[in-house]
Parts: sequence; C-alpha cells; structure tokens
Amino acid sequence: LSPDEQSSLDNQVPRLCSILNDHDVVTQKDFTKEAWDYMRDEKFFGMKIPKEWGGLGFSTHAVSCVLAKLATQCFDANATVAVPNSLGPGELLVRYGTDEQKEYFLPRLANGTLIPCFGLTGPHSGSDATSLIGSDCVVSKHPETGELGVVASFKKRYITLAPVAGVVGLGLNLSDPDGLLGGEGGEGFTVALLERGHEGLRMGPRHIPLNAAFMNGTVEGEDVWIPMTSILGGQERCGFGWNMFVECLAEGRGVSLPAGSIGAARTVLSGVGAYSRVRKQFKVPIAEFGGIQEAMAKAGSDGLITIAGGDVMNAIVDNHEAPMVISSVMKQNCTERGRRIVECGMDIAAGSAICRGDKNYMGNAYMSLPIAI
Repeated sequence: LSPDEQSSLDNQVPRLCSILNDHDVVTQKDFTKEAWDYMRDEKFFGMKIPKEWGGLGFSTHAVSCVLAKLATQCFDANATVAVPNSLGPGELLVRYGTDEQKEYFLPRLANGTLIPCFGLTGPHSGSDATSLIGSDCVVSKHPETGELGVVASFKKRYITLAPVAGVVGLGLNLSDPDGLLGGEGGEGFTVALLERGHEGLRMGPRHIPLNAAFMNGTVEGEDVWIPMTSILGGQERCGFGWNMFVECLAEGRGVSLPAGSIGAARTVLSGVGAYSRVRKQFKVPIAEFGGIQEAMAKAGSDGLITIAGGDVMNAIVDNHEAPMVISSVMKQNCTERGRRIVECGMDIAAGSAICRGDKNYMGNAYMSLPIAI
C-alpha cells in the first residue's frame, strides 16, 4: 500500500466505521446524513478515480482492503462503497470516455456530487446480463435538429444505488438498420451515460433486498432520446460495450464481493474466536470443546483461502488484466466460503448472535448472505 492508502486505512476508514451503527442502518433502512456526507467528503465514492480528476487514485488492492474493513462493521456500507469503485462507470470513463465526458463527470463522481450506478440486469437478464433482453436502442436522427443519436427503451432491475444515483451507465443492445453510423462505431452492446432528470428516464421504485439497507431499485424508460454525446466514448464506441462490461464485471465479481468475505472471515475469527475463550459451559471455555474447535478450524481455513485468493485477484486487476473466468470463479468460491464462515460463526455464537441490537455483530451479515451469493 502507498502512504496515502495506508493513511486512509488508519484514519478515514476507522472513522467511517465509528459513524456507522449497523443495527440502526438496518432498522432505518438508510445511513445517517453524517455518514453520507463523510463518504462524499472523504471521496469513498472516488477511490479508483485518478488524482488528476479529483479522486484518490487508489490501487485495486487498497480498495479491496477498504471494502474488507467496512464489511467488518456494516455490510450495507461495504455494498454502497463497492459499486462506484467497481460497477460504476468511473473507471470506464477514465479509459474510454471522451475528453468532454471526462471533464464533466470525473470530478463530480470523485467528490460525490454524482453517485453512479450501472444498469445491466433486467427482468429476463440475470447471470446472462449481456443478453440485454428488453434493453434495445435504434440509431436515428432527432426529428427537429437532425442530431444523430439513439432511441432507447429499457427495463432494469436490482440496480444497486439507483434510488440515490445521479448518473446511470446503461447497457443497451444497439441496432443501426438504416446504416446511419456510417462505419464509425457498430451494432451490439453499447453503454450510455444518463443523468437523473434526463427526459424519459425513471429511477425507482426502491427494492429492499431481504434485511439489507443499501439502496437498490429500478431504472426504466420508453423511447428515450439519447444523443451520441451521451454514449460512453462517443459514437466510435458504439458496439464496444462487451469490452467495457468484461473489465467492469471482473472487478465487481472478482474483487468487491470477495472483499466482503474477507471482512466476514476477520469478524468471525477475531470476534467469535475471542467469544469462545470467554464463554463458558460446564465451567470450561467453549473453545476447549471439539465441536467448537472444528467450526473455528473450518472458518479459519476458508478465511485464509479467501484472503489468499483476494490478494492474487487484486494483483491481476492491478496489472490491468480482466480475466472473466477467473473473476467468476473468485466470486462463486469466495462468496460460498464467506457463507460457510458466517454460518460457523453463528453456530458458535449461538444465542448471542440471534438477538438483534447494537451489540450483535453477526446477525445482519448472516441475513444478508444470500444477496452476496
């Protein structure tokens, strides 16, 4: 880690954790204004954006460390910070955005003026998100100005941060039946950038994923006019969305979700491990019982494997690679290990982990497990 990255982990991240009361967040289904403001002010939503654009310029490994730490305190904070630094369009703008798009969006994304989300999943497009069923756009000219653009209709579901997002990256299936592109750009998967308030764009209503409180909702529109200036990268990047998707999802699947499992491992092995030494049954610490030792050993081994896998994946992404298969394996393997780790922790903590309240550091994570899976 660089000195700036280590300083953030030593100062800003613990400060944010101290602001967050996990029980209150889940009960109120939102963060406090203080927490939202602190995340914006300290650029938690712009960790991957380069410093030249006002971001923190953190490495993938540093972002993973931040997310893992947040996961030990509040699953919803982990999810909220993860999206702008993986599934949000910030890094795609850095790599593929036009100069005008970079100058407008990146400073606003870095300071939290605009919170981003990425609209890909739909009612009929889940794991096969790139099928883009029900998310179509046709190249056309504006009937009044003659400006070249697309007319799009889309229905997106389960979009994290949509209810509070100021800009959405939309995955669309572009067609050009009249050949208006003229050889600049092509048909296929295309990403558009639309700000909240764009004519015809509807952000909402909100989903409530199980017991979690992180913002999640719908993004919809019918016959929405989108100028070519709002296509990420401009007209020449029409049909280039698959490449962007692979890079974007590699980080979301391979880095952000495993970081949550790493946080779960550290919570269980430190918190539940300490509990097992002080909790006594039959005048003996339960840590001396074979069944408890077995559960702790399973959690410990899964935790170490998850941490090792995270370190390798972080290094791969920091080397500017985006391996789709490896990231998918990381997502499946680490979230499953995370589930087993938390289940072991719940088995050991027993009654102390099922009564909800400020002191329960396991219950909310346990109830949120299917979301990560």
